[in-house]
Amino acid sequence: MAIATAAGDIARDVITELSQVPGLATQIYASGRILQFVQDAYSFEIVDQWWPDYMHYFNVAVDGTTGMLTQDLKGPISTINRYEDIAAVWPEWDNRRLRALPTGINPHTLVGKYQMMYMGPDATVEARPMKVWPRESVGNIIIWARQHSEIPMSVASKIWLDRLLMTYDAAWMYCVDDGTVPAQVQKYQMLAAKRRQQLLAMNAQQPIELDPRFPSFSDPSMGWFTVSNTPLA
Repeated sequence: MAIATAAGDIARDVITELSQVPGLATQIYASGRILQFVQDAYSFEIVDQWWPDYMHYFNVAVDGTTGMLTQDLKGPISTINRYEDIAAVWPEWDNRRLRALPTGINPHTLVGKYQMMYMGPDATVEARPMKVWPRESVGNIIIWARQHSEIPMSVASKIWLDRLLMTYDAAWMYCVDDGTVPAQVQKYQMLAAKRRQQLLAMNAQQPIELDPRFPSFSDPSMGWFTVSNTPLA
């Protein structure tokens, strides 16, 4: 896992970027707003992508009577409390994802102990935000889900998103509110967009298997796709 950055350190970077007097203690009026902008920047960026540093795999058993999870989804960064933070779910023995339960299907008509078919939200127990249909399904499931930094943030709160992206985002938000130098607003907007583009490209540099049903173990160059590093990519 990548090294986390304290929210207060990002706020100090923003203060330096904006050519203010360095230090949270000297920026009595600006520091609170800048820390809020850091939190806002995190809140916007975290849901934009499935950022690798925040993702975690869980191996969880399913209750064969209710279809509910039998344990909390507690990762190294946080617990998973929201259904929308679940990126994918697989039966432990299968490579096919469970599908979201359509609103046009009566889930109580689904029966079968060994036929995990659908997943849906469930708020019965905290940190167990989903359940499986049919309810009589048995076995374990693999959940790939997104964790979160703590909200509201303090200066000590840890952020695993890119430090430079957070700095540019927060600096842009501050400049927009200040509104005294239009060129500065455009500058940080462009820098944030460029840094975001760089991060997405870096996350796509690992070989991507084109068809997981037919892995090419004999020839690593077959059945894989890698994003080009050239300027024309």
